[in-house]
Amino acid sequence: MHTETDPQAPARGGTDAADGVDPGRPAAHKPSGSLMLGALQAALGLTQRVAPDSAARFAALLFRTPLPTKRATRKATVPAGVRVEPVPFEDASVTLYHYPALAGAPRILMTHGWAGHGLQLAKIAEALSAAGWAVVLMDQPGHGRSAGWTGNLQQFSRALRFVGARLGRLHAMVGHSMGGAAITHAVVQGLAVDKLALVSAPVSLTEETHNMGRMLGLSERVLAQTIALIEAREQVPFATVNAACLAPRIAVPTLVIHDLEDSTVPHAAAQTLVGHLPDPRLHTTSGLGHRRLLKDPGVVGIVVDFFGPARS
Repeated sequence: MHTETDPQAPARGGTDAADGVDPGRPAAHKPSGSLMLGALQAALGLTQRVAPDSAARFAALLFRTPLPTKRATRKATVPAGVRVEPVPFEDASVTLYHYPALAGAPRILMTHGWAGHGLQLAKIAEALSAAGWAVVLMDQPGHGRSAGWTGNLQQFSRALRFVGARLGRLHAMVGHSMGGAAITHAVVQGLAVDKLALVSAPVSLTEETHNMGRMLGLSERVLAQTIALIEAREQVPFATVNAACLAPRIAVPTLVIHDLEDSTVPHAAAQTLVGHLPDPRLHTTSGLGHRRLLKDPGVVGIVVDFFGPARS
C-alpha cells in the first residue's frame, strides 16, 4: 500500500484515487485518510512491541493494499464511445479502455499510479485520440474496475507486459506516479516501445518504502523484516528497482513531467530520472501538485506535442 509516493506503499499524503486538493493543503475537517493512518499507526505500534513478526506480516500486507480502495473509483464515468474490456490476469484482472481509432493507428498504452484508476488520464487520452492515436487506458489489478484488492510495482510491471503482448505492437506509453515506475521496469524487462512519458514518477523503491515505514512508525527491525517478506514473495531485490539501475537501460526518447510543488513525489525524482535516462526531455510545472497536472491543458499539450500526430 502507499498513498502515492512509492511503488509499494503509502506515502506522504494524498492518493492517486482522489481528484481535488493536493496533499498537505489545510482542510475544513480531518480527512478519513488521516483517521485511518492514525489507527494503523496505533495498531502497528502495539503489535510490533508484543509480536514483531506479526507486525511485519501485517505491514507487508498493507504495503500491497491500495488505500483508499477501488470502491469509489470503479464507478468513474466511461467517456462516450470508449469500449471497456475486462481481461483475466493472474488471480485478478485488468480492465482496458479502448478509445475509438482508425484501423492500423499506432497504439499508446497508459497506466495510473497506486490507488488510482485509468480514467484519471482521460484528458490526455482524449487529446491523443483526437491526434489519431489508438489509445488504451488500463486499470491495474486491484484498482478501478479490475478484480483483486492487492498489488505492487512488480505486478503492475507484469500486467503491462501482459497487456502489451495482448494488444500487439506498442508505439508509446504514458505512466503516472507508480505507473511510471512500473513502465520503466516493464521496458527493462523486455516490453518494446518507441517513446515514453513518465508523469510524477518515483525513482527508488527502497527510499519510498523507508518513507512508508517511518510514516507508519515501524521500527528498523520490523521494517527490515517487512522488506524481506516482500522481496521473498516477489523475488525482486528492492535495490534493483531504482532509477540508477533501470533508467540507463531505457534507450528511447522519454518525456519526464513533474511539478515543483509535488508533495507526494518530490521534484528531485524527475531530476534523478533525467540524470540517468539516455534520451530525456524534462517538462517542469508549478502549482499543479501530484495529480492536477493530468488535467492541465498545458501538460496535455506537451504530451501530444512530444508524441506528435499519429502515423501508422
